[in-house]
Amino acid sequence: MSLSDAQIRQIVDRLDHSADQTEHGCALDSGEQKTVVLIPGYVPAPKKALAILGERYGKDFVLLFLDDTVFEADGVRRCRVAWPEQKGELVELLVRAEHAVLLAPGVSLLKRLANGQEEDGAGEILLRRVLWGKPVDVLLDFDPPKFRRGTYFAQIAEAVDNLSSMGVGVFAYSPCESQTANARSLVTERDVIDAKQSGQKTILCVPEAIVTPLAADTEKELQINIEQKKKKKAHRGIA
Repeated sequence: MSLSDAQIRQIVDRLDHSADQTEHGCALDSGEQKTVVLIPGYVPAPKKALAILGERYGKDFVLLFLDDTVFEADGVRRCRVAWPEQKGELVELLVRAEHAVLLAPGVSLLKRLANGQEEDGAGEILLRRVLWGKPVDVLLDFDPPKFRRGTYFAQIAEAVDNLSSMGVGVFAYSPCESQTANARSLVTERDVIDAKQSGQKTILCVPEAIVTPLAADTEKELQINIEQKKKKKAHRGIA
């Protein structure tokens, strides 16, 4: 199949435009974007993350990549930040932006932020923004684990709790489809509230699951569907 000169020019222009949007040190416009999304590294299932961002903040946001990991995002402006050369521009952008979001941070970064130990990276600017009284959200690629004393999960849960106590909004999306193994045997009011905050619309339960009265009331109020899986019927052979 041969392409016309016009088609070739269109493809080249599209590639040039994409490269311009993700080049190192691209101009950070502090006067246009309402929501700034900082991306410190690899993002699992980026399309799902973008869908959650669109639902929560609308379509007017910019993706700022802090390393060389870049993913496609149709219709969304992308930019690689040259750190620390553009630190001043990034600070100005975060001063003016209505929302600031940290997308899919690694666990080590999450713990450093919660302990105030992120002193040299862009995370320090996010902590400064919290001190300015401006909203900061963290969008995790996993649901915060239940607190289990003395385990690795306990460290993650504590970091999330610390960030929440500092006024940081912590939300989550799931890169994977829900599996039967995630079905709950008990659903409380807190579970329903957490599902709403993380963007979930359904809580999957085992057939004999216990749903507390407060959970049932909150389910209706927050429009969350508590779905109990049906038992499989036993197949009897024909005598």
